[in-house]
Amino acid sequence: MAADNSVKEAKKLNVIVITQRDAFFIPANILKVSQVCNVVEVVDNRSKHSLDNKLSDMLRWFGLFQCGKMGLVSFARKLQNVLDNLSGLRLSGGTCSIQSAAKKIGCDFRVVPNVNGDTYIEHVRALAPDLIVSFSAPQVIKQELLSIPKHGILNVHGALLPDYRGCLPSFWYLYNDESLGGATVHYMSKAIDDGDICVQKAVDISDCKTMFQLMKKTKQAGGEAMVEAIRQVTDGTLSPRKNETEKGRYFTWPTVEQAKQFRKQGKRLI
Repeated sequence: MAADNSVKEAKKLNVIVITQRDAFFIPANILKVSQVCNVVEVVDNRSKHSLDNKLSDMLRWFGLFQCGKMGLVSFARKLQNVLDNLSGLRLSGGTCSIQSAAKKIGCDFRVVPNVNGDTYIEHVRALAPDLIVSFSAPQVIKQELLSIPKHGILNVHGALLPDYRGCLPSFWYLYNDESLGGATVHYMSKAIDDGDICVQKAVDISDCKTMFQLMKKTKQAGGEAMVEAIRQVTDGTLSPRKNETEKGRYFTWPTVEQAKQFRKQGKRLI
């Protein structure tokens, strides 16, 4: 058994995680994947497309009260993160911010506005990662970066592809009164959510009335699916299948009218 464990340890992949600021779901997923690979860097891809820059849209979609409630919950989480860091990450285990998750792992943390820029591309070439993992990376990653990792780039999408490709699947799942949701790990390609499917996890979302409740379920499923995908890449058993996009729907950001209908249905942000 000891010999088998040493072989598994030797095979661990060097992985870069590209994501965006999140205090609730992604930090735990970063910690999960760190158990099956060597996370060498966590990147906060702070581009203009990140959710941090969608505040005006969120206000139009969900209203002042819901956004205010989300703000209060986020503020409480930031306080929890401060206490966690003061305790040496013993209080919450680095689960309250992506920077704290990187600190818990003991890897580098980097803020990068443009992961397709020449400076970051050269940095990644120097690191020579085996794999890049995307948890809600807000940029469309271009071919130059896609081609660097030995095993490509794996992305988690919060829906069961090929259906619900595109933006904000948590909103559209609720808007369409779906009872089954989930997450998909797929290879990134030059187009959005159309790379080959690697692992999928389905979850019951019939009891979800808020996007926050739904995301808690699908993000957890996404973390579990990514762990499974990395394990399969590591041992050479990954068997991707074609993402038959013609059989699914693509959703854009909601309109104000669609958001009004969402609220009339009794659905909420949080």
